[in-house]
Formats: sequence, structure tokens, C-alpha cells
Amino acid sequence: MANTNGTTNADVIAMRALETLMARLPVLTQISTNFSNEQVRFNANVITHIVTAAQAVNFDPIVGYVPSSRTQVDVPVPMNRHVHHTYGVGVQEASSSQVDLIERYATTAAYSIGSAVVSALMALVKIAAFPNATAIALGVNEDGFSRRSAIRIGKALGKRYVPPMGRFMVLNPDFYASLCLDNTMLAALLQTGSDSIQSGRLPNVHGFDVSEFVDMPDNDEDLVGIAGTADALCLATRIPDDPGQGSANCRISTVTEPKSGLSVQVREWYNSELGSFRRSYTLMFGVAVGQAASLQRITQSDVEAYE
Repeated sequence: MANTNGTTNADVIAMRALETLMARLPVLTQISTNFSNEQVRFNANVITHIVTAAQAVNFDPIVGYVPSSRTQVDVPVPMNRHVHHTYGVGVQEASSSQVDLIERYATTAAYSIGSAVVSALMALVKIAAFPNATAIALGVNEDGFSRRSAIRIGKALGKRYVPPMGRFMVLNPDFYASLCLDNTMLAALLQTGSDSIQSGRLPNVHGFDVSEFVDMPDNDEDLVGIAGTADALCLATRIPDDPGQGSANCRISTVTEPKSGLSVQVREWYNSELGSFRRSYTLMFGVAVGQAASLQRITQSDVEAYE
């Protein structure tokens, strides 16, 4: 039986939660993705596509406009991860609260799903897969990562002919805060307006859209961030094929964030014995390494290494 795609209160709440998730974890749309609301079996392969960089050539009037060789690389991504966040609200909780706890928990539930996906992506960023790195020392004042650091990272990518379009950077909280402490960034925040000051979100930094991720894995090398373009990492998501669809005591729907296409399955049911209403957000996903040259690892060093 197909998923129910409706506009019930649960779906509206889930949509708002997904919109918040994508705003807080923009890296989910900055890499190569294959999002779909289709159902798929666990461990099935889904193909994502990455396109290699292009170069212009001189026009030759003898041969005219000869097409250049272009390559689209198919990257198979196994749907080998199935994550969920389920929460329940009991009768006593609901009776003692003035707010809708079911709705209040929704945003953090969706964020936990997104965080699990980003953690899996970051776990791929190891020396064997991505050999290029920039080492930065924060120093005693914890202000060592600055716009100057972003320039160095951009230079390293540029020397490898990584296109300047669509570059992103993800930093752990220490390095993100260090970048915010840079006086040039503070000036940029002030020029951007009060919204940037209040939200704490940085504007574009030397061609990089910068975001923060709190659960950045160390990966046994003091990894503190990554920078690159979409073809460096691949992500595919699908909806689990749930045999419980159509059962009387469980409502199952699919909610899709329209800008990105990211979908989650929403399950709701009532446990009459425990007097608990329960809601679950779930999806299946897989991650894969793309073009190694398109990503720069950012590591923490005691002594800053200059290129």
C-alpha cells in the first residue's frame, strides 16, 4: 500500500521540522545527493551522480565546435543505514503540560535524524579517502582560525583546479567560534545586519558557505572541519518499505521538504496499555566518497603549518 501524503497536523509539523533541519545543516544540500520519497529495501543500491570539472579550449575554424569529453561518474550508494527518532507522550505528561509536547518535540526529532546523516558523512573523511589537508592551530586565545585560514584553504582547492562555485565549509564549534571572533568577520556580520548578529550565522567567507556541526568526529587525526564542493561526498536517502502500512492502529505518511526533496517517514500510533501516544521520524540512507581532490580536510595542529 502506498504512503499517505496528506496535510494533517502531523505532516505540517514534520514539514516545519524539516525546514528547520535543512537551515541548520545546509551541508545536506551542498553535496551530491539523490533524495526520493520512494520506498526501497534495506541494502539496495541507489546511484548518485557526480560531474568532473570542465576546461575551455581554443576555437579551431577547421574543425569548428568539437565537443569536449565530459564524464559523469555513477556512484553506487548502498541503503545500509536505517535511523529513526521515536518519542512518546504519556497521559500524565499531556495532562500536566500547557503546551503540545508532541509538536514541541518534533524539531529536535528531525534534527537528530539529520545529525546522524551528517555524522556518517563526516566519518568518511579520512586520510585514505581524502589525502589533502590544512592544519590550523587555534592558539591560546582560540582565535587562530580566521578569514586568512579560509583563504589558504581556498588556495589549496584552487591549485587542484577545484571550481570556485558551490564551495562549502563545515567546522566544529571551536573553529566556527574562532572564525566568528575574527575582526574582519565581525565587521561583515555588522554590515549584513541584525539578523546575522542574532542568528550567529556567518555570511559567505572567501567563497565558502560556512556552517557549524557539533558532532564532528575526530577520525583519529584531530579533524575539525571540511571544505570542498558537491562532488566530494555522496548521499542518498529513501523511505523504508514498512509492512505495517494500512494497519488500523498506525498512521504512516511521507513528508518531503520541497526545496531539497529530502523525505522522512512519519509514523503515529497509540499504545492503549501504556496510555502513550507515539510518533516516529525515520528514513534509510547511505553515504559514499566522491572526488578526493574536491575536499580539503581541516585538522587541528599545535603549530600552524604554512603552505
